Amino acid sequence: MRSWLGTLAVLVMFGVGLAAPAAADVAPGTVLAPDHFGVLAGSPDAAVQLEIFCDPQCSECAKFEAASGDDLGRHLAAGDVAVTYRWMTFLDARRGNDTSARVGNALMAAADPATAAATYQAFVNELYRKGGAPSLEDIAVTARESGLPAHVVDRIAAGQQAVDPTSMNAFNRVQLLAANPDSPGTPTVFDVATRTVVDTDDAGWLDRLVQER
Repeated sequence: MRSWLGTLAVLVMFGVGLAAPAAADVAPGTVLAPDHFGVLAGSPDAAVQLEIFCDPQCSECAKFEAASGDDLGRHLAAGDVAVTYRWMTFLDARRGNDTSARVGNALMAAADPATAAATYQAFVNELYRKGGAPSLEDIAVTARESGLPAHVVDRIAAGQQAVDPTSMNAFNRVQLLAANPDSPGTPTVFDVATRTVVDTDDAGWLDRLVQER
C-alpha cells in the first residue's frame, strides 16, 4: 500500500499541487469610498449594495444597529452584502459638542484593507452600544476590543485626521437628500440596486434582500 507521503510526492512530481485558498475564502475588507467621504465595508461585487447614513450620536441609529448590526456583520462576513457607511456630524451643532466629529473621524480612520468588513461592523456596533461622548482613548479601546488591526488602533488613538468632518457632513447630506428626499433623517438605509430606501422596521429585512438577489 502506497503511503500518503508517497502519493503526495507523486502528485508534486507531476505538477499536481495542493489547491490554494479560493478568492471567496478571503474575508471582505474595508476601504474608503471613491469619494473619500464614506467607508465601503465588503466587496463592491456583493449582490446587495447598501448605503447607510448615520450620525454617531443618533439614538435612532443606535437602535438600528442594536437590531440589525449582528445580521449586517454576518452577511458582510459571508460576502453577499456590502455597506457604504456615510457618517454625518450634524448633531454636534445641535448638542454643542464635537462627539460626532471625533467618533466619525475614527470610523473613517478604521477603513483599511487589513480591517475585515465584519470587524468594522463589530466596531460600529460597539461604539453605538457604549454610546456617550467617548475620548480618543475610549474609542481606541473599543477598536481594539472589536478586533481592529493594531496599526489601525494606533492611528485612532493618535487622533490622526482621516477626513474633514465638516466637509464629510456637507457631502453626505447631499447624498442623503438625493437618496431619501421625503424624509432625510438618520438612519437611512438605501438600496443602491433599486435606488430605494429600505424599510428596516421589518424583522428579517436583510435576509430577504439577500434571498431576492
